[in-house]
Amino acid sequence: MTTAATNQADPAGPERHDWPREAQPLLDLLKEVCEAHAPSGVEREMDAIIARRLAPFAARLWQDAAGNTVVLLPGRAHDQPLQLTAHKDEIALIVKRIDPTGRLAVERVGGIHPFKVGEGPVDILADDGSIVPAVIGFGAVHVSEESPIQQVKAGRRAAQWSDAVIDAKLTKEELHACGVHVGSRIALARARKSPRVLQDYVGAHALDDKGAIALLLLLAESLAAEPPPQDVFLLLTSGEEVASGAAAHGSRELPGNTLVAVEVAPVMPEYDLQNDARPVVIWADGLGPYDVPLTTNIVATARDQGIEVQEAVLASFGSDAALARRTGAVARSACVGFPTENTHGYEVAHLGGMLNCGRLLEALVRAWPL
Repeated sequence: MTTAATNQADPAGPERHDWPREAQPLLDLLKEVCEAHAPSGVEREMDAIIARRLAPFAARLWQDAAGNTVVLLPGRAHDQPLQLTAHKDEIALIVKRIDPTGRLAVERVGGIHPFKVGEGPVDILADDGSIVPAVIGFGAVHVSEESPIQQVKAGRRAAQWSDAVIDAKLTKEELHACGVHVGSRIALARARKSPRVLQDYVGAHALDDKGAIALLLLLAESLAAEPPPQDVFLLLTSGEEVASGAAAHGSRELPGNTLVAVEVAPVMPEYDLQNDARPVVIWADGLGPYDVPLTTNIVATARDQGIEVQEAVLASFGSDAALARRTGAVARSACVGFPTENTHGYEVAHLGGMLNCGRLLEALVRAWPL
């Protein structure tokens, strides 16, 4: 990653950029992090990747009491540190009940919706970290009114998680022996989570927010080669998808008064965002507005580096930085992201948008304090 400007006259820029080639280090990392299972509160696979990837670059790396992974990337000075955050957890399911035949009823963990997931393979996370393979189904469509799913088939209501059945073809006793019980987490099977490159785009489940984690891992490598002006703390948070407040705890415990979140930015007509090579600076979301002088300076920093950005005010969205500011854990907050389609489903992002989001982050760090 560098702070070199990219030519944004044509944001998609296919004639100027071979985005898949430029993004190859990012794509390699995305495969690793997207295929890792990290349901909120059970993020051990991501913890292991982060620790292994950041250990060579960190002056200190630890896990706090809230389950956040915290990394100190040393700067040349230490009086005005900057905190950057991305969340390591993903939306998933939790076992609500196991009937005597071994079929599992589930509830959601975070904003996971049946219409976004559909039927297919899932992985049940056992207590010891092993995987119990299973499938999620909603039953046959060759039914009458006797079966509740007929109401969904007829379009009279949407499918609900109470309609779904998770089946590993094991009895209740066999599941218990495997370490599966009420409260166990269920993630989409790894085979469904592997990224797919589509021309200048990459698609995957859980780009929110593993794409942001990948950008921060690459940023750490770049900062190790050339230290920034000030210390940088990476706060890689637990439980963001369930608004756990772990980021607020982590930020409160760290030096510095500014927290910048790295996120996806939902591409929808109401926000006038395009899925192209321009990163997004977010002025406000469902938790309230971000710091005006800080956000203004981030936009100006992008302009100074020749990085064209999009700007947005979002609804039904909230970042760890916004939650930390709202609870008084940090004095100033901001949020930058990369434009993404199909959020909380099979998410698709422009590779240039991701790379330029990373370049904006590095420009911010190297210009800090603003």
